[in-house]
Amino acid sequence: MKYIIYIATVAVITVLLHACGKNDSDRLSAAIQVLDERPDSAYMLLKDIDYNSLDEKDKADFALTRARANMYMGRSLITDTLLNQSINYFKSACDTISYVDAVIVQAKHLRSLENINEANNLIEQMSTEMPDDIKKTLNLELFHFSIKDKNYIKSLEITEHLIKLADSDNERLIHETKKIVPLLSLGRSKEAISLLDSLFKSPSAPPVGSDAWIYMRIHYANALSEQSETAKQACEIMKDAIDRMEGAPDSKLVEFYLPMVNLQLNAGNTKEAERYLKIIEKHGTDFISSDPVAAYYLELLKIASDYQKTGVLSVYKIANTALLLRNVSNNLETKKKERNLAFEEAYDLSKDNYELTIKQQRMWLTIIIITLSSFIIIMFLWYMSHRRRTRLIEAEERIDTLEGLLKSANNPATDQKQRLLKKLLLQQLGIIRTFAESPTAQNQEALRKISNIGNSDTPLDTLVKWDDLYPVIDELYENFHDNLLKRYPQLFSQREVQIICLIRAGFSTKEIGVLIQQSSNSIYVSKTAIRKKLGVQPKEDFMEALTSSLTNLQKA
Repeated sequence: MKYIIYIATVAVITVLLHACGKNDSDRLSAAIQVLDERPDSAYMLLKDIDYNSLDEKDKADFALTRARANMYMGRSLITDTLLNQSINYFKSACDTISYVDAVIVQAKHLRSLENINEANNLIEQMSTEMPDDIKKTLNLELFHFSIKDKNYIKSLEITEHLIKLADSDNERLIHETKKIVPLLSLGRSKEAISLLDSLFKSPSAPPVGSDAWIYMRIHYANALSEQSETAKQACEIMKDAIDRMEGAPDSKLVEFYLPMVNLQLNAGNTKEAERYLKIIEKHGTDFISSDPVAAYYLELLKIASDYQKTGVLSVYKIANTALLLRNVSNNLETKKKERNLAFEEAYDLSKDNYELTIKQQRMWLTIIIITLSSFIIIMFLWYMSHRRRTRLIEAEERIDTLEGLLKSANNPATDQKQRLLKKLLLQQLGIIRTFAESPTAQNQEALRKISNIGNSDTPLDTLVKWDDLYPVIDELYENFHDNLLKRYPQLFSQREVQIICLIRAGFSTKEIGVLIQQSSNSIYVSKTAIRKKLGVQPKEDFMEALTSSLTNLQKA
């Protein structure tokens, strides 16, 4: 029965765990796993988490994961105010990778609040205490910040730091190339040209025709186009770079055709510029519509082309371009709002589905608990019925045993000693048979009281007056009880002495069970214990060995 209850308990616990679903820690782990590929899904998982229920580590992970999800989705980081706690935890826990990530995101949070200097100082201060490989990562972030801020002087300083931290010539080449954009933006085209000339001659220069080489050539063309005397050379270099992109369709080359129009206009090649403009209008619809900056750039190139042809600057076109820029800004803001609204609707739908799932799980949990409770109640009732039936069977066996004792005591063929002893026991038991015919709890208590009338020293849990019985056994069986105690003092328990004496007197196992109020199995266990104490093998008759030993003691 106890195994059934154990199995039922395990089943209930399993169902409870399954019905409750994932806890907040599990949701956080799932959000971290899908963050890079599905930041929107990660964000929705995070919204279902109770931040206050998390431990310190999970709180730190939650704040960092939520901020990164916002960042990957292009959302503002203004509301990510928990990052400082994450930084402090990761630093104290010596989790360097998470610590660095948290500082970088915190810097972007500060920039969203327009605290640009504070953001830069945060990364610069951290950089001083980190090894070189982490310094590279932090300086790259600072470089991107400076480009966005149009702080090109700062950009050049940072590239110098990156060059010093480089581990290989190839890495130094990559960082040297980063100087081109700041130099051109500062109007230092000659320095940019000189730098590129040196990079092309460098032993670590990329192979001719490779993507890195084409990327450098395009920068080289842009640098040359800043001066009228080298504008044509710039067009040839850009055309060569485009021609080397073999197999690429015009729709993919539009981003290179736009600067090509600019170069052709600088070189005075108006017709070539118009040709590229037509290619862009024909094949670049998708690219221009998806990139507002490119669309604005294209309109400016058209205005410049018209100016070169007519010598007149169209105010109308300039106004339309300004209007286009404003529309682009408004469209971006509208799309952002629409995206956020769609995202919130998706979250609400996901939340409704989640709540529906929880309700279904609770319903099934209720059904299972009711079913399991009914099963346990049925098993309990069966157990109680079985127990009562067992007791009735035992009572019937006791009655049969008592009847056997009575017949044996009245049977002339029975050994005279046994018959005398059994009569004495039946006289001691007195009215027991009458009560035994109806073995209720009340009758059992009455049996104990009847057997102890006039003898207050006899324990209430026995039916036999052993102090009266032992002398009879000694008289009939040559001082068996007295010799047993002398030969084996304190070897046997009181119950074992009773069993040994009754076995010597010829009582069966069932009869002994009735007299000492124990089951037959308990009598067998006691016999095994007696045999072990005497050192008798399981198949040997311990009573024969015991009788022989006591006979030798009496002769001695």
